[in-house]
Amino acid sequence: MRFMSNRCVIERIQSKHFMDIQGLYTNESVREYLGGIPQKNYIEASFRGMLEAPFPNTYFYISLKKTGGFIGLVSIDEYHEHEMYELSYQFLPEYWGRGLAFEVLTQVIEEGLTYLNISSIVAETQTANRASCRLLEKLGMKKVQVLERFGREQAVYKLKKTSAVTRQIVTISGGGFSQQIPSFVDHYILSLIKTTERIKICFIPTASNDAQGYIDKFYSAFTHCDATHILQEDMNDIQIREKILAQDIIYVGGGNTKHLLDKWHAYQFGELLKEAYKSGVILAGMSAGAMCWFDKCFSENQHNHYEEYNGLGILSGTFCPHYDDPERSMLFNSWQKNNATLQAYTLNDAETLHFNNEKLVAKIQCY
Repeated sequence: MRFMSNRCVIERIQSKHFMDIQGLYTNESVREYLGGIPQKNYIEASFRGMLEAPFPNTYFYISLKKTGGFIGLVSIDEYHEHEMYELSYQFLPEYWGRGLAFEVLTQVIEEGLTYLNISSIVAETQTANRASCRLLEKLGMKKVQVLERFGREQAVYKLKKTSAVTRQIVTISGGGFSQQIPSFVDHYILSLIKTTERIKICFIPTASNDAQGYIDKFYSAFTHCDATHILQEDMNDIQIREKILAQDIIYVGGGNTKHLLDKWHAYQFGELLKEAYKSGVILAGMSAGAMCWFDKCFSENQHNHYEEYNGLGILSGTFCPHYDDPERSMLFNSWQKNNATLQAYTLNDAETLHFNNEKLVAKIQCY
């Protein structure tokens, strides 16, 4: 059995992989929450068990596509009571924090469970291992039990095969941290992340041409989060993909829509955001940062003349923020008459839309 994720090769373990697995089992950071470093004879016996495991018990050797370098081990095998199957994973610490574990486990769940014909799966981790708990929650697994095993408190998570990542976009017309702190709509966005850990949120100020004052307001509003930002000059960084995919929320600021779309196109940044969206990262945006998700945008150019632009096309139709501005609404209505087949969403300031899996599920008013 062998398949791919975006950056990794996921293949059934083979005898030639022993030295890499031994290195994984003797890494102190990896084994911190797994009972410490085991004896060599235990590692050898465990590896033989992996090779000889009866179907559907499967152990996956994980390597990078680009380099072939080993990064970790993922398994699906019988749980302690032998009534369910457990998802287990260990990754080398130099690959932590890059979104690789989430990427690989998502692929194993989506493809591995179908191939192995398992209807549900559990995962068990120490409650003290907050990073692991957070990862399982991000995968959509639900905590179903807390118990003591091996002298430590353990949390048990469960996921049914039919479960799927919820894709979410929040489009903001006006309000948010740029106008007031605290902001109800920002609180609403944060509430969509179900975790007890610090939420990872990344600000993209492209539309404002990376205005420093705007960035400062973002950090003032999200001091309680693990906050970061990405400038235009960062978009060709070799680590940019890992940084984006590791976030819980991407928050795109307002400004000039044409500038935003031009810069994103130059760096293929929009394609990266689409990938993040499909993996479950929440996309949120204000004004220009909200219009960009739709098929078409009708907004000002650098000379304050209104023009039509192609958006990212994640959401169908078009979006007009600040619709309570008389000039904007008049120009938008005139343009829309020539684009009558487009679904049009119009919002006054202090109004917000929430989309789940490309379907409108809520309208939030913050008057």
